[in-house]
Amino acid sequence: MAAPRSKPRLVAAVLSGVLCAAVDLVALFAVVSAFTMRPDGGWDEDVLTAIEVSALTGGVLAVLGVVPAGLAVALRWLRWWWLLPPAVLLLAAIARFSWSALTYPTG
Repeated sequence: MAAPRSKPRLVAAVLSGVLCAAVDLVALFAVVSAFTMRPDGGWDEDVLTAIEVSALTGGVLAVLGVVPAGLAVALRWLRWWWLLPPAVLLLAAIARFSWSALTYPTG
């Protein structure tokens, strides 16, 4: 069983967890919105652009989410698995962006 944490470490762990969760939720919203949009065809540039912007935003937020999570993990305020949600979100954003670009190439 792990030793109990001191009060300042517990506060730091809770605050960093809330910050990481908030950034991950915003990134999740952007990535999910990229996956829910469906273009009518290759000519539907507005939706294709919105998909790319949402995927890019989700990817950037996922990368930004790794920074506080990595710092908190390095300081042992949080456990290593806090790095998984931003990594999964980044992979999903890259997949959606790539799929959109490969499926609907622009001339």
